[in-house]
Amino acid sequence: MNTINTHYRLSYQIQDEAFSLSQAAQCHLYISLSQKAIRLAVADTARNKFVVLEDYELITVFTPLQVAEQLRLIAQENTFLQSSDWGLVRVAVSNQQFTLVPETLYDPSHQFDYLRLHAELNPLQDVVFTYRHSGLEAINIFAVDTGVQQAMQDLFPAQNLQYIHQTSALIRSILHVTPRTTLRSMYAFVERNLVTLLVVGPAGLEFCNVFHYASPEDFIYFIIFVMQEQKMNPEQETLTIWGDITHDSSLFNILQKYIRQIKLGRRPADMDYSYKFDNVFEHRYFELYSLHLCE
Repeated sequence: MNTINTHYRLSYQIQDEAFSLSQAAQCHLYISLSQKAIRLAVADTARNKFVVLEDYELITVFTPLQVAEQLRLIAQENTFLQSSDWGLVRVAVSNQQFTLVPETLYDPSHQFDYLRLHAELNPLQDVVFTYRHSGLEAINIFAVDTGVQQAMQDLFPAQNLQYIHQTSALIRSILHVTPRTTLRSMYAFVERNLVTLLVVGPAGLEFCNVFHYASPEDFIYFIIFVMQEQKMNPEQETLTIWGDITHDSSLFNILQKYIRQIKLGRRPADMDYSYKFDNVFEHRYFELYSLHLCE
């Protein structure tokens, strides 16, 4: 008897009518996991086109174990999570348990120790993964909760799952779409209660961190703080922003009070999107689209 309560709702769903699950072998399934949402997208690799997007909002979910429980419940009614025929399944994890280490200093036998310097870890609950950024010559070391990993493994027992920290997907995508100039620029990806801030300069990535905020005041504090630490001027810099934010939100309103130039980011342009995506704000679901640019 299933005693786990449902704490999710399907808040958005689109599917190109030309796509069917029989095409899964030539498609990639991308999954984004956080404590606030479980999202998935399907990319048809033969046409280099996104054809499916689903967004499940998690309600009163506070722990990774609860995320895993809701993932299992969603999978009971979601045919995409029931298929084992995907060409690739890539999973992005959103949390603050990550660190970037220069490749020249990286020793695989000490990856847990590197991460423990920057995050609270429990050896019984956290599995450590890595992702190599070839262009940066850096390694992203991050943790995935064992309950989440087990749920994913149970859903896709025959797949070689690829785990990526969400910051890596954002870094790959932002460096890909950002023209190299002599200027430094700040970028933000907004989730409910988390904001990822990146600074890119002439030599590439200069700063990346994830901050937890509980109010609009917290939100703007971290942005201004990082700008000041990075010697950037809120009166002169342009902040490009993606994610769960709208023009009429309290977050956007407070941004306008302190940042002179705000630009909503666009989705990656070197791939196609079904016409069904035309009604989706371009700055939304950037984390899912960015998974297509990872290796």
